[in-house]
Amino acid sequence: MRRIFLFLLLGSLIVAKSYSQFTTDEITYGNRIDLENSNSWAVGGGFSNFIMHGDLRSIGSGDDTNYLNFGVFGSVNKMFNPLLGLEFKATYSKISGGAQYFSTTNEYKVLYTNSTVLQDNIYFKGIAYGAELNLIFSFTNLYETTASNWNAAGYFGVGYHSYDSALYEIDVTGASPDKLLVDFGYNPARNSVNQASSIYLSAQFGMKRRISKRVDLEFRTGMYFNYEDHLDAAISNKQDWETFFVSSVGVVVKLGKKKVFTIWGDKNGGGDKFKILDTDKDGVMDQLDIEPNTPAGVMVYGNGKAVDSDKDGLPDYKDKCPLKYGPISNEGCPLNVDSDGDGIMDGEDLCPNTPGVVENRGCPKQEVASPNNVTQQIGLLAASIYFDTNSDRIKSISFATIDKIINLMKKIPNVKFVIEGHTDDRNSDRYNLYLSQRRAASVRKYMIQQGIVSERLESKGYGEARPKFSNDNAGGRQLNRRVEIKPVGSLD
Repeated sequence: MRRIFLFLLLGSLIVAKSYSQFTTDEITYGNRIDLENSNSWAVGGGFSNFIMHGDLRSIGSGDDTNYLNFGVFGSVNKMFNPLLGLEFKATYSKISGGAQYFSTTNEYKVLYTNSTVLQDNIYFKGIAYGAELNLIFSFTNLYETTASNWNAAGYFGVGYHSYDSALYEIDVTGASPDKLLVDFGYNPARNSVNQASSIYLSAQFGMKRRISKRVDLEFRTGMYFNYEDHLDAAISNKQDWETFFVSSVGVVVKLGKKKVFTIWGDKNGGGDKFKILDTDKDGVMDQLDIEPNTPAGVMVYGNGKAVDSDKDGLPDYKDKCPLKYGPISNEGCPLNVDSDGDGIMDGEDLCPNTPGVVENRGCPKQEVASPNNVTQQIGLLAASIYFDTNSDRIKSISFATIDKIINLMKKIPNVKFVIEGHTDDRNSDRYNLYLSQRRAASVRKYMIQQGIVSERLESKGYGEARPKFSNDNAGGRQLNRRVEIKPVGSLD
């Protein structure tokens, strides 16, 4: 029992802490409320009724008496969004009850009372006061952004209360006053010199009715689980799980100067209803429109921004040359300037600062690459391919090197290559062989994804079988952990 209580207590605190970090933007609603412009604090108070259900009970007792236990409460709550909040609640209540029906027909001994057996003439009474912390969870706002006039919510929490409950026996003859059997507030047998106390867990259901902008009316009922077994002043070996029920009616006063409260929103708060506006009639609502005031008839992208076909920074409806790239200072048209003197105007020149040829759109004519020179460059670059430790995952810094190798391979499209993987002599031969094969295969796979024809690439792993340097030192082992890329013929 104690472990269950401690587990639930810890769980409640963790959930409350986690939920307190939620914001409205993290929960999907059909219509969001502006938390910055709503009130989230409220105070409340009212009257409550306490019903005991333990070794003794307040309703359905053996003496056919229903014990009415009225009390008062006060609360402060904070809503973090329309769905979640926290409440601190203080309570004070009368507590009392009589023996259960089954207690009067079966032997039902009460401990610490000199072998007293529960009978119809046994009852308890006292007072209890305490405080609790509850997580508020709005059921109504699960499917509706903000409630209109009614709001149903759950309250789940932990509390602590002190109580002075005493067990009495009525003299059936009426000749003597009621006999005090045990008072757990002052019972030497339990080494207690003050009022008894306990922690408790609760699960409650509340229904609120909005009365006005400032005031709500709430009815609430809940079930409570007490940690100790003497709230009803009776401890027995037959029933050690004490529960009690509390129902209440109260008034909630919402604090703050804003027009609306978090759970209610602005449906009856005088605010404007949500409207879809498209000021410039371009088909994109103002809330999503980057340029909500574009002229009528202008073509726009999905975000409302005017179309700029030539990407020169000037939208087509302002661009005198909408299909030709040109500076804004020249109204979007290309300048009649030839900076590199190659006879091609800068607006048409892909290399405006380097003399080129017309057939290459203003860029220099490329020379045919020498296969021998290219393969040598590939071999040198391959030495800079690195992997994660004991893994075939290519390090991110190596992709730029591999991309350079790929560009070089594309210059000699008929040459085939073998990608070799090598390791140092640490770990077993079998492990090193398998690792080198996987690493070479990873490089081949990436190259194929980037456009190299698979028939041009072969991967092999040699493990530690072909060291180029000594494995007796760290430097040599580092150099032996390598990839080599070599030409092995042609596709012809």
